[in-house]
Amino acid sequence: MVITIGKNDSKKEIKAAIKSYNLKKQKPSLADFYGKLKGKFGDGLKYQKELRNEWD
Repeated sequence: MVITIGKNDSKKEIKAAIKSYNLKKQKPSLADFYGKLKGKFGDGLKYQKELRNEWD
């Protein structure tokens, strides 16, 4: 990240440059990824039973 500040820039210009960059980046939450693999595995419980049927 580089914010260029000139020698003659005022405090207002510096604060505006910092705000425009948005320093606080949020971590992705579970809601961001919820439902992304819909349809690939079908019913979740049925899929797990297929994977874990080692003893059957």
